[in-house]
Amino acid sequence: MSESLFLDPFAVPSSGEHGPPNTGAGASTGDVVPGTVVNSGPASDGATHVVNASIPLDLDQAVGAFVDDTHLWWPRGLRATGEAGHVYFGDGALLEEDADGSDGDQVPAYEWAVLAGASEGTLELDWWGGHRDAADSPVRLYLSWSVGPHGGAELSVRGNEPTSWLEEWTAVLVAFTRFTGGSLAEPGEGSEGS
Repeated sequence: MSESLFLDPFAVPSSGEHGPPNTGAGASTGDVVPGTVVNSGPASDGATHVVNASIPLDLDQAVGAFVDDTHLWWPRGLRATGEAGHVYFGDGALLEEDADGSDGDQVPAYEWAVLAGASEGTLELDWWGGHRDAADSPVRLYLSWSVGPHGGAELSVRGNEPTSWLEEWTAVLVAFTRFTGGSLAEPGEGSEGS
């Protein structure tokens, strides 16, 4: 397995078009340096709800499809800007822009989640979901990747209350498993508890 597999795929560039200017001092100034792991605790084993999926790809390929090809498989019914919206991971978040895109000066039309941390095999997201308003707070989700018991990859999404995320992430994983030829865990296999 590649050592770079679980380095922060959401890292905000330290310089360039979408990041703060590079001061030459690098990480000592507090910039997030692409390709570094964000400090984070392990995935919450105490999370009370979980959705699991089996992906028949090597772990590297499965993570790559999830992170790099999001716009190809993200469920059309779960797009904030309409069916033609472009969902992608970048700039430390899961973002969506409308069909017209952004010209670099505009911010993306919608922010689904913000990266809260990354550690070996796990991404922590503060998930806003599809029904965000000013009074809402994000739900912390833990996306954990592992090698499946019979090969391939396993993806587990864990979180606590409120469970509004559960329906959305079931739809997300259904779309991802359809794209990869995988399968969602049967109801009751980890849908609640560990």
